[in-house]
Amino acid sequence: MKSLHLLLLLLATSLISLAQESMSTMMEKRAHEMHRVINLSDKPAWIKFIKENYTQALIDKQQIMKVQSDENGTVSSSSQEINEVDKLEAKAKMLARLHEDFGGSKIISIKSKDENLEMVLNNGDGLIGTFKLRFDKNNPYLIDGIGIEAGN
Repeated sequence: MKSLHLLLLLLATSLISLAQESMSTMMEKRAHEMHRVINLSDKPAWIKFIKENYTQALIDKQQIMKVQSDENGTVSSSSQEINEVDKLEAKAKMLARLHEDFGGSKIISIKSKDENLEMVLNNGDGLIGTFKLRFDKNNPYLIDGIGIEAGN
């Protein structure tokens, strides 16, 4: 009986490890694909990447921010929802800017932990970019958040 419990425990641990490896593998594949697409100057490829690799929540998150300041110097901002095509266009513009900065870059490192992945790129001109990607915890492990820090 004791060996049966031990066997079940080992099996459960193996399955959890396999599932985690699968998530980590998919996250790394999506990060490599993001890097490949950043190197392209092909807007249809950028939009295809967005549709296939971003969660709908991340696509929908795009908003236009308006910043206004009154005569007293008080700054306020408001947001306005935009339609699906414009959301994809805005995301494609982000990839265009990344292409300008990191087209032709090399991957320095990729590290994943839980649903987070950090990819560091070097563009060869001294610009280093740290891409912090958050993934959906459920299969197919789509990108659910992106943060980018760039510096020399």
